[in-house]
Amino acid sequence: MLAEANFKNFKLLRDVRLPLGRLNVLVGPNAVGKSTVLEGMHYLLQLAAAKPGGAATIHSGALFRGKGAVDDLVAKPDATELELEAVLEDGRRFRLHLLRGGTPDREPGSEWGHLWFGKEGQETELSLPCDDQKEEQSFFEGPRKAKLGSVVRLKLHAETLAAEHYSDEEIPGVGHDGEGLASVLQYLQGLRDGTLESIERDLATIVPGARRIRALPARVRRREKQRISVGGQDFWAEQVHDRTGARVEVEWEGLGWVPADQLSEGTLLALGLITVVRFNAPSLVLLDDLDKALHPVAQRKLVAYLRGVLEATPHLQIVATSHSPFLLDELRMEEVFVMSRDGERGSALRRLDEHPTAKKRGGYLRPGELWSLVGEGWVSEGRE
Repeated sequence: MLAEANFKNFKLLRDVRLPLGRLNVLVGPNAVGKSTVLEGMHYLLQLAAAKPGGAATIHSGALFRGKGAVDDLVAKPDATELELEAVLEDGRRFRLHLLRGGTPDREPGSEWGHLWFGKEGQETELSLPCDDQKEEQSFFEGPRKAKLGSVVRLKLHAETLAAEHYSDEEIPGVGHDGEGLASVLQYLQGLRDGTLESIERDLATIVPGARRIRALPARVRRREKQRISVGGQDFWAEQVHDRTGARVEVEWEGLGWVPADQLSEGTLLALGLITVVRFNAPSLVLLDDLDKALHPVAQRKLVAYLRGVLEATPHLQIVATSHSPFLLDELRMEEVFVMSRDGERGSALRRLDEHPTAKKRGGYLRPGELWSLVGEGWVSEGRE
């Protein structure tokens, strides 16, 4: 379990500390850094999920290229370094420090970052880049045993969730946007271990009228690259193949079986989230727009469902973003984190129960009502 996450010079987060409980919901206006908090946590923790010797290891530097390039992540305009840190309940810290201009493509021998893991004064350190695979494996033994890499970040899209899908993986998975849901449900349907039935019960709890779920065969057209040899030379040619994949239907009370592409956005988003929680069983779920497309009553049921899952899964934590006061009304004051943006000083974050009137007004106002009343301006007051 994580006790807190810290961010320094990561995009809008110049100096932000996030104390963590089991359920944590970030609120605030657009462009204050709510999604950036999720991004920063995922950026750090996915390092502990990388398999030694694989394409996504520190040795290859794959995680620090493209969208993960340091120059695109460091706070603008003047920051020269960034730091991300996750702190476990027992005090062990997993910390990443990267230099601006530091990339895996710099000249050999030049360092562009460091990783640390352990309690203060007892940390092990890994310099980046690391050319010694055994040293890298030894360093990551601790973070991986602590399950720091058991993290899923979701920004689900209804159209992607509803799409037919083909997977050639032995065990399919749901992507961050919901891709692959049909393949996962088809896999669970064949597995018959009770997980699909649990998903059905969970969905019916949140979305009244939903009953059973089934995956049916579907023809899926895929563009695939194939190597062709001509005159002793190899070329890559794109070919179109029809594969037998899967599509999803949900049985609806009074309507019968309804194809996924005819389900409401809220139903699809709830189904996607439930499937990830039940199937992936991560230690940490990072979820953008928890309330997206859900009726206020469904939002209330979703929070109740999440509490049930948290109670049954002692290792699970959830960090989510929301814009809905209706959803906040189902939370405790200490589970709500209000964010604001303070000009050049970047984003600020404070727990709702830290508001000067929270204790007094908490006796007759729910968290969503208090947030609607006090807004975000108080978050930056008194910052040094």
